[in-house]
Amino acid sequence: MNKLDIFLLALKNFTRRKARSILTIIGVVIGSAAIVIMVSLGIGIQDSMMKMYQQWGDLTTVNVYLWNIGGQGGRDGVAPASQESGENPYKRALAEVESIPHVAAAMPFKYENIRLVSGKYVNPWAGVALVDAAKLQYFNMPVESGRQLREGDGFAIVLNPSAGQEFINLKARDPWDWSKRPMDENGMIIPYVDIYNDPIKLTFDPSYGEKVTYAEGQSRRRTKLYDLEVVGFQDPTSNYSWYNFMDMDTVVSYKKDYLREQMKGMSSQEAQWIRDEIERLDNFDQMFVKVDDMDNVAAVVTQIKDLGYDCWSMMESVEMANEQLALIQLIMGAVGAVSLFVAAINIANTMIMSIYERTKEIGIMKVIGCRLGDICQLFLLEAGILGLIGGIFGIGLSYAGSTLLNNLPPSESGSNFLGFYIDPNLDASLSIIPFWLVLLAMAISVGIAVLAGLYPSIRAMRLSALEAIRNE
Repeated sequence: MNKLDIFLLALKNFTRRKARSILTIIGVVIGSAAIVIMVSLGIGIQDSMMKMYQQWGDLTTVNVYLWNIGGQGGRDGVAPASQESGENPYKRALAEVESIPHVAAAMPFKYENIRLVSGKYVNPWAGVALVDAAKLQYFNMPVESGRQLREGDGFAIVLNPSAGQEFINLKARDPWDWSKRPMDENGMIIPYVDIYNDPIKLTFDPSYGEKVTYAEGQSRRRTKLYDLEVVGFQDPTSNYSWYNFMDMDTVVSYKKDYLREQMKGMSSQEAQWIRDEIERLDNFDQMFVKVDDMDNVAAVVTQIKDLGYDCWSMMESVEMANEQLALIQLIMGAVGAVSLFVAAINIANTMIMSIYERTKEIGIMKVIGCRLGDICQLFLLEAGILGLIGGIFGIGLSYAGSTLLNNLPPSESGSNFLGFYIDPNLDASLSIIPFWLVLLAMAISVGIAVLAGLYPSIRAMRLSALEAIRNE
């Protein structure tokens, strides 16, 4: 028999017992659909989690913490050589980290107290996150409007969009009583200052705008206000939306001048405190490290820790989450595999029953010279057709189920199917069926069906021709 004859005969035998064939196929449909849907849930949850982490922060950014470097050094509590030589240990740490392979940039980051002023209103809680404006371009810190800081900006600032609501008149009665602030119809505070249009100034005076009582003989110095250029506003969805960004070198330089001016007329003890504060301005507690590729983050983190510095990256959370999701996917895939295993048993049962019903036919095929290999191929092909048709319909059912899952309304708590929360602002789905999963499901369906038909095909080959012909 040639291949075409075997194929046509297999199709004919498939339609001989339609009801039984359909019931067998239904089992394969359920099994293959269960595998695809279960695995697609794991893929969708993983994709949603990755997008959520990317929204929270850049996966190629490493946070390095330098809390103890000024006192004990970065390596096992031993003071760095930079301290013994008079070199600033923080700048030395910055240079060390930036020299690590695959590090695109290392940017210092620190928080400094300032006050923002607009007319009679003061924002006493503003503060600024000081960064290196020349390196900010390497990091994913988007703005809602305007632009981010860049090299040469000077007294430029990128404001937190809610900074306007924090301006108050410190000389008014009960300035801290927020219940007396004007509100709009939505219950939101109406800001006294329009930060998008009103001029904004900066002062280093920690008590500016307050009623200050001076001791006898203590003179009151006129506070200097610096004009600020507002170049942009932080993206409210960003992980850095609560910060006001300014260039570190600019702010540190002007604050040192301010502190030196305050030293005039002070006692030696007070002046020493100011000198310590001036020296402290050159330090920073943290740096952001940009890695050139996500695949190199783990290696860079290891080398930073080898230098003796504490660090953390979003990729560490991603890896932990992936380990948990891999277990979830394994469990989900196992649930689908059980359904397909039951379908395989059904296929084997169907093929064995087919042998009993076609015993005489098999005997005649052997008598007229049909090769044993052709008989084996015939039964394997019939089993494969059951798996193929079941796989095709199973894929169709999977897409329908995936669409249904992705359109389920969230519960009152905001969670979706299986209790997982999918942020509606993310372009993410609970169930994702990639093309490779479709091919894998088809291969598994056909492969399981062929394996299930292997024993019946061997049984058919071993059947005695004479006994088969005599069988009614």
